[in-house]
Amino acid sequence: GANQRAAGTQQPIRPQRLLPAPRSQPRKRCSVVGGGTMGPLLPLARWGLLGRSVSLVQAARSLHCGVSSWIHVKVPPEPKEVDRWTEKRALFGVYDNIGILGDFHIHPKDLITGPKWLQGWRGNELQRCIRKKQIVGHRMFDQDYKNLNKRIRFLYRRFNRTGKHR
Repeated sequence: GANQRAAGTQQPIRPQRLLPAPRSQPRKRCSVVGGGTMGPLLPLARWGLLGRSVSLVQAARSLHCGVSSWIHVKVPPEPKEVDRWTEKRALFGVYDNIGILGDFHIHPKDLITGPKWLQGWRGNELQRCIRKKQIVGHRMFDQDYKNLNKRIRFLYRRFNRTGKHR
């Protein structure tokens, strides 16, 4: 320490703290309605917890800066009542064991209800529209046939301009 300073060795220069420029208007002080200052809210804002309901910050509290700007802390939504016994949920997986229980004589695709030309068939919307035009196009009404052709033209342009199938 002292011997080195006397010997003429240089000390590292410490950077001076910069002071903010003087403001023309007085700074507004922000506070939490119900008492306190910004102190306890800053860590919450840093952790991203200000918008969520936290036990430290009650849902009724608000952050107030000035006269007209209010930021309210949101309350989490109430949990939804879910009917666990709807038809879709009750019959989920009903045909999974059809081969084991049915001696493998029937395929699950034979249980699908719908148009015959769509049963057990896979493809995107453009392929489905083209297939519909080929199979039932001659029996369609004029306006339906025209709308189907418009849909095919639109999907053809869309599939050829964008997507992984280009």
